[in-house]
Amino acid sequence: MTSKEIIRRLVDHDSPPRFGFDFSDRRYNDFGWAPGAKHFPKPKDPYASWGHHKELLELTGFSGEVCRDGYGNILGRFDGKTKGECIRGVLQSWDDFELFQMPKLDHSLRDELLSKNLAASDKYITAGACSLFSTLRDCRLMPNALADTVLEPEMVHAFLDKIASYWEEQISIIAGCGIDAIFTGDDWGTQDRTFISPESFAEIFKPYYKRLGDAVHNAGMKLFMHSCGDDYEIIPHFIEAGIDVFQFDQPDLYPSEVLANEFADKVCFYSPVDIQKILPTGDRELIEKRALEMTEIFRKVGGGMIFKDYPSYHDIGVDEEWATWAREVIVKNAEI
Repeated sequence: MTSKEIIRRLVDHDSPPRFGFDFSDRRYNDFGWAPGAKHFPKPKDPYASWGHHKELLELTGFSGEVCRDGYGNILGRFDGKTKGECIRGVLQSWDDFELFQMPKLDHSLRDELLSKNLAASDKYITAGACSLFSTLRDCRLMPNALADTVLEPEMVHAFLDKIASYWEEQISIIAGCGIDAIFTGDDWGTQDRTFISPESFAEIFKPYYKRLGDAVHNAGMKLFMHSCGDDYEIIPHFIEAGIDVFQFDQPDLYPSEVLANEFADKVCFYSPVDIQKILPTGDRELIEKRALEMTEIFRKVGGGMIFKDYPSYHDIGVDEEWATWAREVIVKNAEI
């Protein structure tokens, strides 16, 4: 059975023979990747690369490295670590909203994808889509974005509609090109709750995730979503909106037993051994024990789990050897 079929069966709850793999060890990886969007080039930005750009540093009062992203947001970081965080959003005021534009999609991507014959791949092919809340959070900065959900809800709706329209155009370009799933991502919580109430999430954000879910499903693909933080109270809303697979890097925030018992009959999960509670301990006995427990937990519910590596262990203080301990246990006990 091919990797594509194994992941398909996991996502569809259709008697998968084993758990899925997305490990850095390519012997144990069921996934392939394709570009989900192609954009017409913009004028070259002198601040697109990380550096100590005087003009941006003066504008922000920051003292580390800075760069500017494709939307015009200024990102900052220290010591060359991580992908950075937005420190000044392009939408300092909603008065500037009419000037805000999503990147212009280049429809020639369709022919490029078709030429690759991705449908014939034995791997499960995923492609990316832009984020919803994260884009709002960056363009407005987090405090403003959260306040906007109460004080400027009509502008939040207008912003989200623009992203959803972009999504729909993107999906129309790549539909039928051999891509199995679309991957989006938004962090939605602290370590013990969501950023906004479940009621506000359902009223403001859920309709736009549903637009993405509908577009993806109508195109014959599945929808994967990365999210960090405690999403427990809004998981049902995401499921109703059309999320098929949740990529959680902290499954034991819930913990994994809750995810399996309450939701694995409706969705699939896609996770490493927990990157905060387990892997960073460096405790081999604990890491191997929890890896084995996770296989047992999800085997009892017939699957519902794709195991993966975290993409940048060095950023979270995890030695590659520690991750290998977990990986070896999972591969050895992968049969469902």
